[in-house]
Amino acid sequence: MEKNVVVLGAGVIGLTTATLLLKQEKGVKVHIIASIFPNDPEALSNEYTSATAGAHWRGYEQNDPRQQEFEKSTYNYLWELANKNMSNVTGVMVIDEYNYWEKRPDDFGPWFRTVCHEFKELEKNELPDDIEFGIKYKSISINPLTYLNYLLSTFIFLGGTTEHVKIKHLDGCVRENTDILINCSGYGAKTLEGVKDINLYPVRGQSVIMQLSQSCLDWACFRHSYNGDYALETFIIPRENGEVMLGGTREKDNDSTEIEHSVAQKIIQRCFATRPDFLKDTKVQLTLKGHRVGLRPYRNGGIRVEAELRNCGKSSKEIIVCHNYGHAGVGYQTSYATAQLAIDLIKKKIK
Repeated sequence: MEKNVVVLGAGVIGLTTATLLLKQEKGVKVHIIASIFPNDPEALSNEYTSATAGAHWRGYEQNDPRQQEFEKSTYNYLWELANKNMSNVTGVMVIDEYNYWEKRPDDFGPWFRTVCHEFKELEKNELPDDIEFGIKYKSISINPLTYLNYLLSTFIFLGGTTEHVKIKHLDGCVRENTDILINCSGYGAKTLEGVKDINLYPVRGQSVIMQLSQSCLDWACFRHSYNGDYALETFIIPRENGEVMLGGTREKDNDSTEIEHSVAQKIIQRCFATRPDFLKDTKVQLTLKGHRVGLRPYRNGGIRVEAELRNCGKSSKEIIVCHNYGHAGVGYQTSYATAQLAIDLIKKKIK
C-alpha cells in the first residue's frame, strides 16, 4: 500500500490504527494529527479521554455479536502482549478479574466464558458480603499513559510522523498528497465540521487514583448493583506501577469535567466496602495520587467503523475517508479489532 495516510486523533484508537497500519503495509506513509499526544504535559487533562480510562478488559454481557468479536480479538492480542513480560514498557499485565452481582442474574451465560482463560463461577465462601453471585477469569490491565506512549514510540520508530494541530473541520486534515484519511476523533466527532455525528453522546466517568507503597495488586473487581443502576459503579483496577484506580460513575449526557469531591469520597467508601481485604497487608500504605474525569464517547448505533470515497480539501480531491470512533467505555478492549477492520475496509476501497 504505497499511500499517504493521515490519522486524526492520538488516543488509543488513533495510535493503535496508525501503528498497526505501519506494521502491516509496506510503503505506506502515516501522519498523525492531534491536539494532544500522550507525551504532552496536557495528556492528563480532561480533554484527553484515553488517559483517564479504566483501560482494562472486562467481559460485557451485551447482545451485540459484532462488538463481541471486537472484544474477543482484542483480548487475544492483549493477552499475547501481556505475556511478553514487558509490562514496564507496555503497561499491559495479566490480572485476575472478579465480577460481582448483588443479585444473581437470570439466565446467566456470558459469551466470553470460552474466550477468557481460567473462567469460573465463584463459590459462596469466595464472595464478599452482600454479594449473591460472582465469576473470576484471567483478564488484562493496562496503564493508559504507559501503553499510549508505547504505541507512540513504536509508531515513530516505524517511520510515522506527528503534528500538533487542533482541527475544526475534517478537510483541515487533508494535504495535497493525502490519499487516505482515518477519522479517530472520538467524542470530538460530535462537533467536528464535516462529520458532526448526532448519534454521539457523553457518558461522564469519575474515578480516584491511589498509589500503593509496595508492589501492585494482581486483581481487579467490578460490582453490579441490584437495580442495574450504572450511574454509580464500583470497581478497583490495578496498574503495573502500583497505581490503583477506584471508581466510579457512568452518567449519561453529563458533559461536566469538574471533579466532585463528595462523589470521590463515596467511590472510596464503596470500593473498601466491597473488598475490605484490599489492604490486608498492613505494611502497605495507600496514598491519594489524583482524580480523573473523562467523557466516554457513546454512540447510538454502536462503534462506527466504515469507509467512504469523499471529496475533501481545498481542491475537492477524492480520497478514502475511514471512520473509527464511538467506542463508548470499551475503547481499549476493542482497539485492536476495530483498527484491523478499518485497515481491511480501506484496502477494499483501494481495490
